[in-house]
Amino acid sequence: MNELSNKLSQLVEGGLYPNIITFITQLIATVILFYFLKKWVWKPMQEYLAKRSDVIIDELESARMAREEAFRMKDEYEAELKQAKEEAKTILINTEEQAKARREEIIAQAEQEAAYIIEMANKQIEQEKANVEKELKSQVVDLAFLAAEKILTENIDQDKNRNLIDKFLNEVGK
Repeated sequence: MNELSNKLSQLVEGGLYPNIITFITQLIATVILFYFLKKWVWKPMQEYLAKRSDVIIDELESARMAREEAFRMKDEYEAELKQAKEEAKTILINTEEQAKARREEIIAQAEQEAAYIIEMANKQIEQEKANVEKELKSQVVDLAFLAAEKILTENIDQDKNRNLIDKFLNEVGK
C-alpha cells in the first residue's frame, strides 16, 4: 500500500495540475473552432432551420385553410342536399295533389257520362214505353172496332153477344 501512496503522490505533484501553456492553447483552439463553427455551420444551420420553420408554418397554414374550406364545402353540400330533399318532397306532394285532382276529375267525368247514359236510357225507355202504349192503344182500338163489327153483324141476342165478347177476349188473351 505504500507503493500506491507513492505513485499517487507523484501524480499529484507532477501531473494533476494542468500545464498553463497547454491550457491556453486548447482554449484558443476552442474559441477559433467555435468562431468557424458559428460562421460556417451555425449561420447556415439557422438559415436552414428558419426556412424549414417557414415551410412548416406555410404547410400548417395551408392545411388549416384546406380544412376550413373542406368544412365550408361540407356545410354547403349539406345545405344543398337538404334543399334537394325539400324540393323532392315538394315535387312529390305536388305530384300527389295533381294525381288526386286528376283522379277526381276523371271520376267526375265518369259520373257525368254515367248520368248522361242513364238519362238517355231512361228517355229511350220512356220513348219505347210511349211507343208500346201508342201501339197497344191502336191495337185496342182496332180490336174494339173488330168486336163492334162482329157484334153489329151478328146482333142477334144478348147471350150471343156475351159469347162473342168472351170469344173475343179469349182471342185477345192468346
